[in-house]
Amino acid sequence: MRVHFYPILRRELKSYTTSPTVYIAAGLFLFMSGLLFYGILENFSLLSGDAQYRREMGFEKLNFTRHVVSNLYWIINFLLLFVVPAFTMRLIAEEKKTGTFELLVSLPFRDWDIVVGKFLAAYAVLGVILGICGYYVLIMMRFGTPELPVVAVAYLGSFIVAAAYVAIGLFASSLTENQIVAAILAFVILLGLYLIGDFTTPAAGGISRVLEALSFRYHSEQFTHGLLRVQDAGYFAVVVVAALFMTCRVLELRRLRP
Repeated sequence: MRVHFYPILRRELKSYTTSPTVYIAAGLFLFMSGLLFYGILENFSLLSGDAQYRREMGFEKLNFTRHVVSNLYWIINFLLLFVVPAFTMRLIAEEKKTGTFELLVSLPFRDWDIVVGKFLAAYAVLGVILGICGYYVLIMMRFGTPELPVVAVAYLGSFIVAAAYVAIGLFASSLTENQIVAAILAFVILLGLYLIGDFTTPAAGGISRVLEALSFRYHSEQFTHGLLRVQDAGYFAVVVVAALFMTCRVLELRRLRP
């Protein structure tokens, strides 16, 4: 059975190009990531040139990949927590508020078509922004000697992480008619899943390991270290599917509402 999501995808992409929120959020993301990237490079330069300072900081040997690449992509993944809700808040919430949602569901589209089309549109726009961040790789190659396999895995990891963030943002947008509420709800869910592994102590034993296994931070940090593990990629894939499935159920309930 074919999935007829292309008209939804095209419509959403067009709306993104005319939304000032998208340009503001993208500009802030690129500005903050660039500023922090500059700080990482400056810190590495300081550590490299000052042996006394390096000893005081506890770094006898410096590794460009560990100090620059891993920190950069950790920052990118963290900044996405704040940016993604701005990209996803309007996807369904705005449709409900303006009344166009009823028109949309009256057309020959299944709930899955609507959800997938909107998800792919938001993810495509975010992918373009992450693609611009590829310029950082050229800068690292110009001023250092990064391990390219680690860079490739860390960069790919950001795209994988972004997919899960977008899916959750879309789900949050389906729960309300208010875009601001949708953005706040998405941020709270994302931040909670990011920090959930820090809510327990090592003494908690099995509970601690379960919460760590549910943590966005734990799985995303494996990518920043150059580790492309099936369990990490699989975790984010499950999050995407689960969030999109729950979004479809929310839309189904709205269709059935008298």
